[in-house]
Amino acid sequence: MYEKELFDETLDINSSNNYEISIQLGLNGFSFCLLDNLRNRFVMFRDYKLSGNEASLAEEIKNITGKDEFLTRQYRRYRIVYNFEQSTLVPAALYDPAIKNEYFGLSHKLDDNYIVSNNKLASPDAYLLFGVRKDIFDLSINLFPDASLSHQARPLINSSFRQARKTKDQYIRTHFDQGFFTLLIIHDNDLQFFNTFKVRNDSDILYFLMNTFNRFNIENDRAVHISGNISKFDDLYNNMLRYIKTLKFAAPEGDFSMSYIFDEMGTHQYCNLFNIVNCV
Repeated sequence: MYEKELFDETLDINSSNNYEISIQLGLNGFSFCLLDNLRNRFVMFRDYKLSGNEASLAEEIKNITGKDEFLTRQYRRYRIVYNFEQSTLVPAALYDPAIKNEYFGLSHKLDDNYIVSNNKLASPDAYLLFGVRKDIFDLSINLFPDASLSHQARPLINSSFRQARKTKDQYIRTHFDQGFFTLLIIHDNDLQFFNTFKVRNDSDILYFLMNTFNRFNIENDRAVHISGNISKFDDLYNNMLRYIKTLKFAAPEGDFSMSYIFDEMGTHQYCNLFNIVNCV
């Protein structure tokens, strides 16, 4: 059973060919939303919680997609976002697809049941390599053969560059997930820093943040834009305020609008799900 659902009264599921579907999946959740092409507006959202058991993830996803009435329809376009930890960037000028596993292996251990996939980025001019379980990758293709497949860092980097172009200062973005977080620093249209940190608790997060800020001489009055698994009521948010004066929640942004149904929802938690439409 889904945990959260929102839908606009204009939604007409019998005309699903007028909608695009974006799906985000990871160890702890499976979410999707619908974009109305006629109005260029997001009009529906549904979120399922998963067990967090990596071995049973494919079976859980298969059960959801087989029973959810929205996921059995035909849509104009499909996009899938993998919400997993491991990724690395390779400059386009140096990239050779024949040795992508070797590139990936410089930063991460590639388990036997994982494969390396990639996304081409425009800003920066690079390839984003990411690891995904082979059973999840194969299931995605079998269920949604026409879908574009992206790592969560793709919409995160894309939206960060879009926002960074609006300021002359460094743009700092932190996206939180369960067990890891991603930090980006952009200045003058240049990606100065990009890394994903595996963490156990809030103390780990603060340690990595402060170390990176010290390295780049970032003062505590510089705004930090946050998204993902965090809210104003979390201990993490209040602990961050002890060291960072200004925290701003990022929001979905692009050439689309959001139905009023999302007004009371913490859309910053699902930025990558909505923002993937800006990428593909």
